[in-house]
Amino acid sequence: MQTRIRLVAMVSVLCIAFVISQFYRASIGVLSPTFTNEMGLSAASLGVLGGAYFIVFALAQIPCGVLLDHYGPRLVNTILLTVAAAGAVVFATSEGPAVLIIGRGIIGLGCATCFMGALVIFSRWFPPRHFPIMAAVAGGIGGGGALLATTPLAIVVTWVGWRSTFLIVSVLTVFTATIVWLLVRDAPEERQIHTTSANNFSSTVRGVRTVALNRQLQLLLPLNTVAYGSIMVVLGLWGMPYLRDVHGMDTVAAANLLMAMALSSMAGGLAYAWLAPRLGSIKYLVLCGSVGTASIFIVLAVLPPTSQHILLVLFALHGFVGAYPVLIVSHVRMIVPKDLMGRGLTLSNLFSFGGVGLLQLTSGWIIGFFSVIEGARVSIAYTTLFLCVALISGLAVLIYTWIRDPDLTTPEAS
Repeated sequence: MQTRIRLVAMVSVLCIAFVISQFYRASIGVLSPTFTNEMGLSAASLGVLGGAYFIVFALAQIPCGVLLDHYGPRLVNTILLTVAAAGAVVFATSEGPAVLIIGRGIIGLGCATCFMGALVIFSRWFPPRHFPIMAAVAGGIGGGGALLATTPLAIVVTWVGWRSTFLIVSVLTVFTATIVWLLVRDAPEERQIHTTSANNFSSTVRGVRTVALNRQLQLLLPLNTVAYGSIMVVLGLWGMPYLRDVHGMDTVAAANLLMAMALSSMAGGLAYAWLAPRLGSIKYLVLCGSVGTASIFIVLAVLPPTSQHILLVLFALHGFVGAYPVLIVSHVRMIVPKDLMGRGLTLSNLFSFGGVGLLQLTSGWIIGFFSVIEGARVSIAYTTLFLCVALISGLAVLIYTWIRDPDLTTPEAS
């Protein structure tokens, strides 16, 4: 009974940490018009601001994977959450674009192990058959952070301003870091993972090469690079400007559509996790999700100004169908050996969040390019962006078709 209570407490606080991380990463989508008006940020600068979190997050993944395997998620997550809180303070007190970007980058570093640290804990505390649903539960609950970064954030900012909002969140982040340290344990006592002289830091680093040379993982990484980015390029950055510039929606109405997208993404993650063991396949669900997401981008690219009801359906469908990255995490879990799990998951995260960062940087340049062309319609910029995302996704899907579908009927998987 005590073990069960401890598990519930640990899962809860790890999910709360991930909620905070998701809030930080998705908040620029709603705030982008504010930064444009208050600090004069161009489209390219918004792309840099949005991408700063993800680029730093991605670059931290390999070192953080080593640290997770060497020192354990409890210590690493506690320290990095405190770093995220410090970054939120820098972000909230910035007076110009440069410090704003630096603060967001620090937040990205601080959130680098929120989800991966939780997955390492799950892999040590739960049997393999429970891992996909635990990953989906954490991802689904964590998606509440992206939900909070839509309409609720827009409303709170009108009350207290964006600076005070981030200062409040920084305090909550420090409190969560403290609870992680007090409640979380890296593994059950009978399965504690100890570091010995044979498993020193240098040998831990060399394990990264072993993971990187995994052929199946190599086939998975291209799609992993674009999967989450195809959600965040809309939910986390350009959804609000697109709805405002192309469809003439106000801030709250656009935030409501982003909230519907975030809600459906949470539901989609749980649906994928529920379907995978029942259908006996991860690969074909991922293919359905990725092809469906690329198709929605094509529709958005050619869609003329239309009613909010049609947009609501499209954005909700985009969130639901595009939630397939939760299965990619499970796929990585079944490819990588348990003793290299931290490095395997964080290598996957390196490509996932690096892809988001690069996509947001590139998207800023695309939108900015068309904004300086005299007489160019603003819709052309979004059409170009969405078609580029669809094309890149399609190429990644073609590579993924060569991967082996994990056997979900084996004793370890089932």
